[in-house]
Amino acid sequence: MRTLQIVLVIAIVCALSGCAMITGTVTGALTGAVDAPAETYRHNREAFADYAILFTPDVLIMGPLGIATGPVFGFVKGLALDIQWTIGQVSYGDVFGSYGETSIWRPHTVKWPS
Repeated sequence: MRTLQIVLVIAIVCALSGCAMITGTVTGALTGAVDAPAETYRHNREAFADYAILFTPDVLIMGPLGIATGPVFGFVKGLALDIQWTIGQVSYGDVFGSYGETSIWRPHTVKWPS
């Protein structure tokens, strides 16, 4: 009975979800491994320019952290992007066809133009 409940919940979530939410959840670990260290670099360019040694801990710490948290961040960002698409604020071309701030391929970039 418990297995049936879990299957039903998963089926309902998948039926009610949009493209970006599913994509963000499924690809979140891979894209998170790239985006988490990159987002750290984007916010601290000056420090990385002054101390190149920071690239090593950034990759060694933020890479695995991005793998672990990427699916969650991808799910949340995908859900937000699906809602924004529904109300006409973003297009799926920007979401799937770019690597800009609105892209689903950047799950740890949580601020994007609306």
